Amino acid sequence: MDLSLSKIIAEIKVLVLKPKEFWEEQKDASGSNGVIFTYLLPIFVVLALSVFIGEFFKRTDFFIEYPLLKVVREILLFILLYIIGVFFTNELIKTFGGKKDIETARKLVGYSMSPLLLVSIVTGLFPFLYVVDILGLYSFYIFWVGAKELVKLPENKAHSYILITIVVNFFVFSFLSVFLSKLLTAYY
Repeated sequence: MDLSLSKIIAEIKVLVLKPKEFWEEQKDASGSNGVIFTYLLPIFVVLALSVFIGEFFKRTDFFIEYPLLKVVREILLFILLYIIGVFFTNELIKTFGGKKDIETARKLVGYSMSPLLLVSIVTGLFPFLYVVDILGLYSFYIFWVGAKELVKLPENKAHSYILITIVVNFFVFSFLSVFLSKLLTAYY
């Protein structure tokens, strides 16, 4: 289990700048648990730190409770997005005539969350840059390219699968984001 920051940065760089090459390389790689432990977990730690620092210094009262709750909200949002996204991505493969493959679903969802996580790190550290959140939509393109490379579906159903899966994952993210924000607002 290699938790090297330079390795993660190199993977992100290739994924964002050359997604087709990245997914071709992932087609041959095995071990989707590496996505969780060696890729997403360190990014979650950086996300938590950036959200905490951004919220802590944004406030005038210097209370630690709200920044901690905001960190919990962000991490919970992305963990739930990953879990639910993997479930729907895997289940929809069978619906469109393919064979379920949980490892492929984990890779697709985990790696395609990268732009969204990177944007969240930036907006967590600098909350006034919330307009940059629109760049998180690049995650859908990365998912599209990855699904075309990794998911084995009948040719006439592949594009429908990708489009429906993206829409489902977008609604899951939207619902979780609004729900957890309302929960945070109700508590604090």
